[in-house]
Amino acid sequence: MIVYDPGNFGVGFAFALKGSVFPRAIVPALLCAAFAVVLHYVLRLHPDTLSEFGGGDDAEASVLGGFTFILGFLVVFRSQQAYSRWWEGGTLLQQLRGEWFNSFSCLIAFCNGTQEKRQDVIKFQHQLVRLYSLMYGCALQQVATMEDKKFELVELEGLDAGSLDFLQGSHDRCEIALQWIQRLIVESDSAKILDIAPPILSRVFNELGNGIVNLNNARKITDFPIPFHLAQMITVMLICHSIVTPVVCATTVQTTVWAGLISFTVTFSYWCVHFITIELEMPFGDDHNDLPLQEMQRDYNQSLRSLMDRRAQEVPLFRYEEEKHSSMSMRVIDFDRNLLDGSPATRRSSGRFKFPDMALLDTVLAQQADTTDTVPGKVPLHPEPCAAEPKAEPKAEPQVANEPALATVATEGIAAPPVQSASTPAAVARSDSRSQPSPRKDLHSDSGAPLRSSSKAEIRRSSSNLSKQSDFSDRLEAYLAQAVLQLERIASQSIAVKPGMGIRLTPNVP
Repeated sequence: MIVYDPGNFGVGFAFALKGSVFPRAIVPALLCAAFAVVLHYVLRLHPDTLSEFGGGDDAEASVLGGFTFILGFLVVFRSQQAYSRWWEGGTLLQQLRGEWFNSFSCLIAFCNGTQEKRQDVIKFQHQLVRLYSLMYGCALQQVATMEDKKFELVELEGLDAGSLDFLQGSHDRCEIALQWIQRLIVESDSAKILDIAPPILSRVFNELGNGIVNLNNARKITDFPIPFHLAQMITVMLICHSIVTPVVCATTVQTTVWAGLISFTVTFSYWCVHFITIELEMPFGDDHNDLPLQEMQRDYNQSLRSLMDRRAQEVPLFRYEEEKHSSMSMRVIDFDRNLLDGSPATRRSSGRFKFPDMALLDTVLAQQADTTDTVPGKVPLHPEPCAAEPKAEPKAEPQVANEPALATVATEGIAAPPVQSASTPAAVARSDSRSQPSPRKDLHSDSGAPLRSSSKAEIRRSSSNLSKQSDFSDRLEAYLAQAVLQLERIASQSIAVKPGMGIRLTPNVP
């Protein structure tokens, strides 16, 4: 596969010939252009012959336009299908690699870490890495359409020669290698070489199965080409188009040069798309624009060998120092050089509000709480409870039979929720219940004098308000509303964000 750089203006690579279809498409285009030039010259020498071809009336133009439309549709349709096959082939092979490599990584991580199993683990890992490299190579060999199907493998010395001979003559080598790996996992688990719970180990088998499914989907591209009749029809129509185009240009265009140039351009364009389609339909070949199967095998082997290194199998040591590491400062690292070197990261605003630090926010809010009353528009996070309306001190507390006690509720830091209006269903129900005659006796004060109707209404209204305030959901809703308003205020004031900043909201709910 060609990796190219389009350059600053995107045209620097346009004149490269490696992997280009221009050399092949220019041959039929030059033949058509030469034919158009010769025919145009001959017809101008014999005007009578030119009149027999006709002047290009509407009927001829309509027929030619319909033919060109059908040909263009078929060529574009085939090219779209070819690109889809090329992209799907690369996607499936990458998914296959990811599934199998992840299963290998899990098996390396699941190995028993005890000292008495050390030698058995080393033997298991070396046998496993060779089988995985062999399985991936067999998979690429099955889908490849190259003439020379040679792939690099981790050396197979040490494996049983009889088993390798059986693999060489088997119908599907990849399936045999897969079976060997699965059997090796089962035997190693029984020998306690793998120290992991069975449900977690089953994930490895799932990934192996997903990989073989992706392989069979990739084999579909190799085994099932574009239908023959569609490819045949497009090729025949291209040949007819290459013959008709020079004739049309020679009879309708007035100058010889333009007749040849137009014929060359149209024919060249159609044949370029046709040759591109042919190359993309089979992405597992050895053309310049095919997928790099041999490089993929080498890259896979390198990844397997990297995991065999002892340093990859051990977690890096970490010496935690609270003063140094608690801030979690950022650094810009060049991964191609030393990871320990780097410059402090420059913080850039992302345009989104970030929650500040708990302690810092408490300090800021405490400082701003003093000026809340003097600054218009400020909404306190913990507003003071609403002051009760002054009322006359009663002479004596009324003794009410079967009436709910007037409970006091702590409302510190939470605004009282709004009282429902009289139009709400609850209020209507209460008004209806009040209108019905009550079996209770009239309320009297300690002195024996009947209470006024206005005092009764005030008692009922106060009881209703206090019962609402005691409801947990209403209190929580009121608190959250205050918290949202405070956060919006903080965001609008653009409080500076420092490392480790966050927010803490502590509702005073019993």
